[in-house]
Amino acid sequence: MAAAIHTPSVEATVTVRVSQAAAGDLVAGARAQIERIDGLSVEELEIAGLRPGLNDTTVEAVATLAVDEGAAPETEYDAAGIDAADEFVVDRVRERLADGFGVDPERVERVDPPD
Repeated sequence: MAAAIHTPSVEATVTVRVSQAAAGDLVAGARAQIERIDGLSVEELEIAGLRPGLNDTTVEAVATLAVDEGAAPETEYDAAGIDAADEFVVDRVRERLADGFGVDPERVERVDPPD
């Protein structure tokens, strides 16, 4: 029996500074800013608010992020440890977002993979 491999996904509410010189629209600019962070790729992004500034626009967004294997726990968790594994992934993503330039995480939580 083959086991399905799921890339961990999280939903994050973030504030992203998008340069006025960024190519494309604000969604593309926010996506590019988040995807500069190692180990994260944006699956879906919705704009929740805007604050124009002199040199950039602050975008409040809700993003579903795919997490690479480096953010997943290296040890296996048994059924009782699933919450610990999820919390580990959430903490790693929160740290990566906070370390990213122009990105400020407000809320990060684990999203169940689609069946």
